[in-house]
Amino acid sequence: MNDRASLRDSTNKAFYDADSESYDQERWTSRAGRLTNQIQQQILSDLCADWVEKRVLEVGPGTARFSIPLLRRKNRMTLLDISSGMLRKAAANIEAANLSSYVEAYKEGSIYDLPFEDGSFDHAISLNVFNHLERPADALCQLARVIQPGSTLLFNYANLHSYYWPVARQINKRKKAVARDVYSTWEKPREVARFIRAAGLELVRLVGHVHVPQALEAYPVTGVVRVLDFISRRDPLSRFAPFHFCLCRKIA
Repeated sequence: MNDRASLRDSTNKAFYDADSESYDQERWTSRAGRLTNQIQQQILSDLCADWVEKRVLEVGPGTARFSIPLLRRKNRMTLLDISSGMLRKAAANIEAANLSSYVEAYKEGSIYDLPFEDGSFDHAISLNVFNHLERPADALCQLARVIQPGSTLLFNYANLHSYYWPVARQINKRKKAVARDVYSTWEKPREVARFIRAAGLELVRLVGHVHVPQALEAYPVTGVVRVLDFISRRDPLSRFAPFHFCLCRKIA
């Protein structure tokens, strides 16, 4: 890893360590936050419908928002995060849900250097992570490496060519999220398609998602976003959705 990437990773680690205790309260308790969470959970349930009683790696689990539904399907999960604070919060939430017995390990580490043998997992998932990575292509190669041939992985990324492109361009210039001191970037879909092929993957399904940005949560936009999200899940409008959820299969 180059020095610049290491510095960015260190900055993100410090941000999420500090953010771990307030993350759920700040993100998902407002009307807009509840809507975004509800939609993302629906997408997860749809795309990972056949992930049952499998070995699953989740990179960037945060507070276990997506881990818990997968654990309820008796998947045996390993959770890896750059933030020790987020891992502690995830473990507490999983314990509160009485699902700790399905967790094989909690590991602090980097998506760029996954400490697992090739083909260790049946599936891998990394959501709301790639928009905070300087080297998404390298990260995708690592996720592909640790799953078995023919297995699937799910990730999402922020789409530069979306309804939110004016703000996305400013984020890319600043390399920081709006009103948050954390590294952030939005990707061109054709570049992500290239990353997928280079990692030895094929795209199985793409689902578009329109979220409510935190900066707009104070405004009455949830009704508009709900409709926009619904019509942007699939082509032709999915290409304009701010987030693309990508289910990929490792080519055997």
